Amino acid sequence: MKKLLAALIAILLIAGIALIVVYERADSETLPLDAAARSIAPGEFVQLADGFTHYELGGPDDGSVVILVHGFSVPFYIWDTTYEELTTSGYRVLRYDLYGRGYSDRPDTAYDGALFERQIVDLIEALELEEPIEIIG
Repeated sequence: MKKLLAALIAILLIAGIALIVVYERADSETLPLDAAARSIAPGEFVQLADGFTHYELGGPDDGSVVILVHGFSVPFYIWDTTYEELTTSGYRVLRYDLYGRGYSDRPDTAYDGALFERQIVDLIEALELEEPIEIIG
């Protein structure tokens, strides 16, 4: 019984360490934001006034435009299911990482409403998105 318990504890310990390693390697916010990191990222990048923004734009070109803005702590992948559902339903969908999250740059500036407002306006202009635009956050 003691050997079985010891083996179970060892397996749990190894599994826990493996999960930590996988999480650290998969966490895009701990990677240096360079050409190598950007080359493995899904989606695309555009240079805006305050740095590179990571985004994905999908759905038909003539679809109604919907922009998905993630919350404080989780990058754009939080929208995976919603993004897929909207694009397959005929919407033109943009999701992007806010500055300081995911694969978007982490500019050395105040992270306030003005920064994020500038980011979304610059992104809409850079991607030449047509109004009307629905924003979901």
